[in-house]
Amino acid sequence: MKTQEQEQAPAVAVDPIEDLCQALFSAEEGAKKKAARQTAGAMTQRPWPQLPSRLRSAIRSDIVRLLDSGKARGQLLETGYSAAVVNQALRDLGRSVA
Repeated sequence: MKTQEQEQAPAVAVDPIEDLCQALFSAEEGAKKKAARQTAGAMTQRPWPQLPSRLRSAIRSDIVRLLDSGKARGQLLETGYSAAVVNQALRDLGRSVA
């Protein structure tokens, strides 16, 4: 006879970095995206090159989208990114950090 635990559906592995990347790659603005930006902005204790490649790509993609919509560097900080993350993403993109 099966126990109650055996009858439950198997747990699905959750990848928090993938969730973060999906939110940042999304073109939709909202609470989930703002939270993702704040989470990414708080990751400054870890050197940029040590962040997962997909996360760096998602951050750069989101920042390019914001810049293309007319936002200035100061406004990027208001979206939740830290100055360190914005500066490094702009360097990667070959854009001015000033």
